[in-house]
Amino acid sequence: MLLPSSVLLTLSVPEIADPLLDEGAEVVAVKLVDEPEKSGVEGIERAVIVADELGAELVVVPVEAGSAAETLSSLDEAFNLIVAYSKRVALEPARDALPKAVEFMRGFLGGVFKLSISPSYGSTTEEVLAMSLTHFGQLAAVKLAGFTREGKVTRVSGARGLNAFAVIKKLVERGYDSYFVLDYEAKGLVLPPEAVRSDCDLLAQYIRSLLEKV
Repeated sequence: MLLPSSVLLTLSVPEIADPLLDEGAEVVAVKLVDEPEKSGVEGIERAVIVADELGAELVVVPVEAGSAAETLSSLDEAFNLIVAYSKRVALEPARDALPKAVEFMRGFLGGVFKLSISPSYGSTTEEVLAMSLTHFGQLAAVKLAGFTREGKVTRVSGARGLNAFAVIKKLVERGYDSYFVLDYEAKGLVLPPEAVRSDCDLLAQYIRSLLEKV
């Protein structure tokens, strides 16, 4: 579930969570849409509480190079509350913010902070695999979306862009047991629900076939 700071800071936790609970929605992760610099420590802490209300396992926090110091400082301040609610926070760093994010994570024990690897324009299959394998033990999620030469997001079922099947195959064979995420809408590709469901089903079938061979 994507949560902008305008929602986090203006609505109460019940106002955010109750409509989803009433619909019986299953929420795996809560992601801050804006960089935490806009909502600060309060935004991170409220996202953790919303995640707890929804039974979500993860809180995903983007980390951009230009504001990494502020974001990581806010996470440091929110650490005790994160632990109190037994949540894991997946840092989702931009390519040039990855070293700072990894260095920050090494300062904490207990596996509270994890990584979400998210491809961006210019990312290759080899690069996504290299990042994922280098930080394999810290992975909580790997986003799957490709890009055209013009920078437009493409579906994983298409012939262009990231080879999602190669990424999945390598990580499953390595023993990866966390989340793969189709990250279309967050990157600007809005599709009918049936199209996204079709791609999810395709990847799920592929994962099942791989697991049968492992």
